[in-house]
Amino acid sequence: MDNDDDAAFPKLGAPARRALSAAGYTRLDQLAQVSERDLKKLHGMGPSAITALREALLKRGLSFRPGDPASDHVERAAGPSDEVDEYLRGVEEPGRSTLQTLRRTILEIVPDAEEVISYRVPAFRVGGETVAGFAAFKNHLSYLPFSGSVLSQLAAELHGYAMTKSSLHFPVDRPLPRALVKKLIKVRLAQVGRRPG
Repeated sequence: MDNDDDAAFPKLGAPARRALSAAGYTRLDQLAQVSERDLKKLHGMGPSAITALREALLKRGLSFRPGDPASDHVERAAGPSDEVDEYLRGVEEPGRSTLQTLRRTILEIVPDAEEVISYRVPAFRVGGETVAGFAAFKNHLSYLPFSGSVLSQLAAELHGYAMTKSSLHFPVDRPLPRALVKKLIKVRLAQVGRRPG
């Protein structure tokens, strides 16, 4: 599934492209070794470029180097899921209803999960570890396991779905089957040393 498009940077302004080139970054995956704070130090790297790069990394199951206290990649919800509600209000139907169904399913499977916004998308954390999430795009929805190895472990069950290394795409009008979501979460929980609730 890896190809040149997966390695390419998203559309960026000329100053940001020059900054990345001057620093020796030629592929998006190289930025997973860089903290967001360090990237912001590059002359020409503005907030919109950082946001575009963060979102491009997320789509490929990557992120900036963790542990950067200046990073804003995890934001606490204002209330118990207020920001997730706000995110969903911005999604057009039928995608909104489909994602609301997925949200309920995730919370039924891991009822102790904390709802947060992580990398600007709804996510679910258990014991401080992000174990699931979702995102809406123009022509599809995505289930995000927040790991680059969950989907490959369930290749047989995912036959027929489009996906990247860590993003399972599904139609805007058809929720993922509960049994599949349960398997996805079970694999992720095993990775972080937790048991399903």
